[in-house]
Parts: sequence; C-alpha cells; structure tokens
Amino acid sequence: MSEALTPPFLVASLVLCVAGAFKLRAPQAAADALSTLGVPGGVWLVRGLAVGELAFGAVCALFPSRAGAAVLAGAYVMFAGVAAALARRRAGCGCFGEEETPVSACHWIASLALGAVALGAAASGSHGLSWVLGRPAATAMVLLMGIAGALYATVLVYTEVPRAWSVWGGQ
Repeated sequence: MSEALTPPFLVASLVLCVAGAFKLRAPQAAADALSTLGVPGGVWLVRGLAVGELAFGAVCALFPSRAGAAVLAGAYVMFAGVAAALARRRAGCGCFGEEETPVSACHWIASLALGAVALGAAASGSHGLSWVLGRPAATAMVLLMGIAGALYATVLVYTEVPRAWSVWGGQ
C-alpha cells in the first residue's frame, strides 16, 4: 500500500463526492450537457448518476481497493473524453451544479490527472480515510487540512479557473 498516494487518491475520490452532491442540488446544467451530447434522460438521469458518483466516491474514500481505484481511473478518463467533446461544442458541463462556463482544457486535464492518481492507486494500492484518522493527532490534522485544501483547489480548477481564463483571454 502506498502511503504517498493516499492523500491524492482521497482527493480524487472526494472530488467525485462533491460533484455528485452539487449535481443532486442543481442537475439542470448537467442534463443540458448530456442533451448537447445526444444523451437522453434529463434531470432524473443526472440525479441517478449523481447518487452513483456520491456513493462510489465515498466507497473509494472509506474502503479503498485496487479494483475500485481502477474503476475510478476509468471514470476520470471517461470524464476527460466527455469534457473534450463538450469543449469542442463550447458547452458547459454542469459537473458541479449550476456553473455556466463552457468546458475548457482545465476540465479534461484535471480529469486525466485525477485518473492518473487513481491508476497509480490501482497499481500500488492506497489507504483510506480511516488510515489518515489513525495517524497521531497532529499528523492526521495536517493530512486532513492538506486533503481539504487540495480538494477545494481541485474544485476551483474545474469551476473558477476556466471562468477566469475566459475573462482574461477576452473570450
């Protein structure tokens, strides 16, 4: 088991949870993205997928396994492909609920990076959240703060960086 991959693997797992939670709250943008890609189903399909994201991300964070990490890696590669298809159409993805900004390279690059982390965890194994909480209190606190900060930064890469880039680039 890789101790070094544990925090980034937890971030990859928890990003899925955050995306699922936001889509449960506001599914319309993701439903519009699916419609743009020709996938029928609308809001109810998005809500079902969001529940799946939330549950699978939680399972990966709480009960990590090599098989779960491999599936997570595949999911992020799929997300990168969907992001690339939406970017070509200059459409939003609704990955985190209501955002209206068109998908950018940030989306597929971040998804591929998270997929690479999950692939590494599939190859070498990873610990879960219980391992982090089982460290000495000061170590656990530092790890939890780092994971929370990296999680927040990753969500910003998906949601705010494309918006800032489009404003700065005059698009």
